[in-house]
Amino acid sequence: MLNISRRRILQSAIAITPGFLLAKMNTAQAFSLKDAAAASLGSLVDKSSAIKIGKTLIYSGQSASGQQIEVVITRTKKGLFALNGACTHQGCGVALQGTQLVCPCHRSVFKADTGAVVNGPNGAPANSIAPLVKFKVTESKGNIYIK
Repeated sequence: MLNISRRRILQSAIAITPGFLLAKMNTAQAFSLKDAAAASLGSLVDKSSAIKIGKTLIYSGQSASGQQIEVVITRTKKGLFALNGACTHQGCGVALQGTQLVCPCHRSVFKADTGAVVNGPNGAPANSIAPLVKFKVTESKGNIYIK
């Protein structure tokens, strides 16, 4: 019998999906590619003005294959950082608590700007799990895109 973890399924689904349909958490506003020129930049997530320096937003939506996904975008003085919002322990969606991302399932903690592990599951050492997966993020003409 083949034993495949939820994490592997989520990683595979995201890896084979060319684009995302994303909506800001707690809103019904959906984002998608508008034109062929934008397609080379990736998937439209939001307007640049939506994320101020020091702010982190979590976007939720469905991949082209129908999988539920979350993307965490943080803006610092150094620029934008985009992360997969699925905890690398067992794939639960992370939540923003202050300046950190916390997995509600087993309390893993990650840095919101880099995805680095602060604490592993249930207080385990940081090296017990992988950091959050990073997406390429681009800003163009007042919009934020991820690949």
